[in-house]
Amino acid sequence: MGNWQRPWRQIGTLPRQSARHLGDWLGRLHGRGATAPTARTRVPPPLALPAGPLPGQWSQRRLKLPAMPGELVSQLSYWLYEPSRRHRGPLPLVVMLHGCRQTAEDFAAGTRMNALAEREGFLVAYAEQPLRRQLQRCWQWFDLAASEGAREAQAIAALIDALALRRDVCPDRVYLAGLSAGAAMAAVVALRYPDRIAAVGLHSGVVVGAADSARAGLRAMQQGSRAEPAALLDAAGVALAGKPMPALILHGMDDEVVHPVNARLLARQFLAYNRLPDRVDGERRSGEPVRAAGASTRQQQGHADGHTNGNADSAGMPAGHYLESRFGYSRRDLVQLCEVAGLGHAWSGGDPAYRYHSDTGPAASMLMWEFFREHRR
Repeated sequence: MGNWQRPWRQIGTLPRQSARHLGDWLGRLHGRGATAPTARTRVPPPLALPAGPLPGQWSQRRLKLPAMPGELVSQLSYWLYEPSRRHRGPLPLVVMLHGCRQTAEDFAAGTRMNALAEREGFLVAYAEQPLRRQLQRCWQWFDLAASEGAREAQAIAALIDALALRRDVCPDRVYLAGLSAGAAMAAVVALRYPDRIAAVGLHSGVVVGAADSARAGLRAMQQGSRAEPAALLDAAGVALAGKPMPALILHGMDDEVVHPVNARLLARQFLAYNRLPDRVDGERRSGEPVRAAGASTRQQQGHADGHTNGNADSAGMPAGHYLESRFGYSRRDLVQLCEVAGLGHAWSGGDPAYRYHSDTGPAASMLMWEFFREHRR
């Protein structure tokens, strides 16, 4: 100890300017991130995945849930893809939540996540919202104080618990991802049950805690929120936990269904949850929506189905290129934000043959998997 006393005394007598430089360096080490996102100069090449029937097992299953008063059927349906035996467990698990007007099968085909799971070696489960709960199969992410949305979040957490007990699943490598309403529900589940999930991926999601009804949810989709994102965590019943919750957030800049301002609000929420400094570009920090310039009525109609004409005037970038911001500690990103030019309300780099999926932009499935595999619970 005596050998360390002199150096520490010298550090204590550093000039104020040097001490300030040391503090700035430590600050950058603690919360590394750019003040404004930087544009990627190219789009990754198309994702090479197995074609044709996959050798793994694809099956529909049901999870029984504890009965609730007034509930007709206490169960959650889901589809599960188990990769072929050449991948030996225990393996990672990715749980996927579809968007409105989607089924689990359509979501699996559009994202091509099963083919990626076969190539990389992980299981994929697709929870499905039944028509008896919501006529358009929307997850009720906004109704968290009542029985509907809170019940759905509990059911998804129960599904994660059940799958994590399988011998071929690594419980420390369970991930959650969703699109649109599924992304909003995924954010709620990840923040309310952080001990079950190692990382979360949110595509075209809505800021959490800004709505408590369907009408308020629609307003949040269209406008975001003027409230501070960190304060909305408390409104959503989220308690700040000791463990971090890594999050990858993707959004199309030409999204006319869920306004792109929600992506930055979500990023700020997860920065607050992870106790990282808020360094998201302040251009839209007030929550004011900024509509894409020069978008015609025909273009706006196309955005609703996830199809665009490649117009990226609002970002000044070619369609498919994207802005990327990374925030976290040294050598470890906890929050990643990707804003894709020319992309509407659709899964980036997916199969355009399925609604709400587009071949514009980077392959979101691969981006999520690359982010997930860097994190363990």
